[in-house]
Amino acid sequence: MLATAIAAAVLLIGIVLAYGIKRFSLGDSVTLIALMIIPLLAYGVVSGDISEFTGPGGWGAKFREEAKKTIDPIPISSSIVEGEFVAKGDFVQLENVDRNLAPGKPVSMTLQLGRGDYYQAPVIAEYIRVLSQHDPDMSVVVIDPAGKYVASAKGSVVLALLTDNRNSEQISRLMAVLRGSDPAAIRTVGGFSDKSIADTASNVDALQKMQSENTARLVAITAAGVPEGIVLRDMIVTRLLVELAPEDK
Repeated sequence: MLATAIAAAVLLIGIVLAYGIKRFSLGDSVTLIALMIIPLLAYGVVSGDISEFTGPGGWGAKFREEAKKTIDPIPISSSIVEGEFVAKGDFVQLENVDRNLAPGKPVSMTLQLGRGDYYQAPVIAEYIRVLSQHDPDMSVVVIDPAGKYVASAKGSVVLALLTDNRNSEQISRLMAVLRGSDPAAIRTVGGFSDKSIADTASNVDALQKMQSENTARLVAITAAGVPEGIVLRDMIVTRLLVELAPEDK
């Protein structure tokens, strides 16, 4: 329906322009024919039936299937500090994590519910500070004891929460939630959300959800609910632009 509406609108505009060209002798029959063909091309492009078309003078436009392809999340194994949990006062482990991070890659820190007093607020805060130097937009991903995705938050938001000495109550609340194993509890902490997307979703699905959720990244999860990786809006848009760019002859 959308494709038909767009084609009809372009056709109406084409008729008006054609009348003007004919009435005031502003063009020839080639121009008139082109104006009548454009609506058909518009319909084909919008509906996806046309993948490529070219015109006189070397002008061309390409419609690729990249938007329909399945998302390609950055794997957890290379982007998330998986297994490198924050131990009490263990900054040697943090130094090892810092050295092993690949330059220019998104970073996320994984925290697991139900680990008792294993996590300490000052240590989590220090981890976020260090990891943010590699990725200012890093995420904190929370999983349950079985490894399934629960929620996530921006690292900067969690850091602000943990270092706000004027509100020690919220720090105690976050740490109490991490000690427990209730997935619903972490979602009540400010900044945390269960936003995610299936790893089988398409690029356009991801972009639409990012737009509706007002976020630039989403956690991709498997059918079993396990976080697989991070999907970035910038990377999807870059792929689309690369696919739409004309190939060098």
